Amino acid sequence: MPGLRPEIIRVWAGQLLHEYQQICWLYRVKLRPPVFEISDGQSRAGAWSSKFDTLQLAAWLIIDHEWHVVVEILRHEMAHQYVAQVMGRSEEVAHGPAFLEACDRLGVNPGFRAATGAIPRLVKGASGAVVNPILAKVEKLFSLARSANEHEAALAMQKANDLLRKHNIARLEAEVATTYDYVVINEQKKRLSAHQRYIAAILKDFFYVNVVVAKQFDAKSLESHRVIELIGAQENLSVAEYVYHFLVNRLAVLWQGYSKKHGVAGLEKKSYYLGVLNGFRDKLNRQEQATAGANCATSALVCANDPGLIRYYHSRYPRLRSIRPQAARVYGGSYQAGEQEGRQLVLHKGVAASDGNRGALLAGPGGKAKGASSIFGFLKK
Repeated sequence: MPGLRPEIIRVWAGQLLHEYQQICWLYRVKLRPPVFEISDGQSRAGAWSSKFDTLQLAAWLIIDHEWHVVVEILRHEMAHQYVAQVMGRSEEVAHGPAFLEACDRLGVNPGFRAATGAIPRLVKGASGAVVNPILAKVEKLFSLARSANEHEAALAMQKANDLLRKHNIARLEAEVATTYDYVVINEQKKRLSAHQRYIAAILKDFFYVNVVVAKQFDAKSLESHRVIELIGAQENLSVAEYVYHFLVNRLAVLWQGYSKKHGVAGLEKKSYYLGVLNGFRDKLNRQEQATAGANCATSALVCANDPGLIRYYHSRYPRLRSIRPQAARVYGGSYQAGEQEGRQLVLHKGVAASDGNRGALLAGPGGKAKGASSIFGFLKK
């Protein structure tokens, strides 16, 4: 294969086999491991051959896209294999009822079940896309939260949170058809820092998403990284992902000011970060208790009573287990200073890239504001 060393192809093929075995274990299915072929020059992202017992993936798919996209294509082709080897219905139309049944069995993402089309998260925010009215209102409130008036800024943030809560309650009560999805946050690190895990917990408890910490292979470095996966309704994912990047960048700005002013060593940065996040969490908790009222409709309760989210979540992770994190040791002074700062922290919309706020709310999950990239179909543009 031109430009790709054989040893790289071998590592990719080995990782695909690992993913294949993991999917079989997760969904308790027995499939015969196929011959994996990574081919160059083909237009389709993936293909299954019953005759040759071969599962083929395109090199451009692996090179150009994140690994979780590769795994989705792998699941799609495994569904074809399941139809042939387990259901014995390979004579039926390729993407008909038998295939869709196999997709349910293997947890294939709904956006990856069609024979042709573009991957949904690559087209959100594209020119001509329909703007979500809820996100537009939240974005406007986040803009107002940049106000120099502390009271006005805090009120705007509270209104944004209240708007999301009311929207989610109304959506569930009216049984509105909802599209669920996931977003992978990958900082290209082998371990997640304590503050990243704390932010993930804040998103789970206050921003209407479920959170999974997982490993994801990187085809370029040939290493695996820890990633944070957010799962929820698309509009909630957009807000939660925005909040994640806002907090990560805001922590760095606040620490820079605090350490410079007080001459604090870098060893205390972790303590300061956790203090800020704990103070911010306390603030969100007070606001939620004040606005949720007698219904006690907290984010956690809304997610727990969302049948569509529960189904989608368990479809992606049918054998998930929870691990209680260990308490972190902190420097008291920096932690308390951070807590005080966190209680005053206000979410707001960045006005420029220099703010460090990656992506825009209206770009949708993944922050992608690109045109459609037609890998699904699996055709290369």
